[in-house]
Amino acid sequence: MEQTPKLAVVLLSSELEKLHAGALMGSVASMSGMTVYMFVSMDALEQFRKDVITEKRFKTGVVGPMLLEKEVPLFYDLIRQGIELGNLHLYACALAMDVMDWKKEELIDEVEGIIGVNQFFGLAEGAQIMTI
Repeated sequence: MEQTPKLAVVLLSSELEKLHAGALMGSVASMSGMTVYMFVSMDALEQFRKDVITEKRFKTGVVGPMLLEKEVPLFYDLIRQGIELGNLHLYACALAMDVMDWKKEELIDEVEGIIGVNQFFGLAEGAQIMTI
């Protein structure tokens, strides 16, 4: 029996461009038939807070301001599409959430759960792992 290919994407950077690239690769993989597990940790986690997204307080490099100016669907939109049209699962890092004293309700609704690294590795077993 053939298994569905899996991709695990670990998002660590708070830069809009890197979040966008990871979300784009993950959502396209998901919509192409792969099972995708995204794990958001460290500096990236703040960018998944509802208040940051509402206020568009993104950290950008060179391309980010153009993404915003041209109103390109951003990382959270791409993740939502991957969830709705494919098999993408989004998780927040339990350690980072605990250290920052954040609650799940403060994050975008697409976050499926708060998990530790060990649980993420269990989900991602056999997957190609990409760290951004």
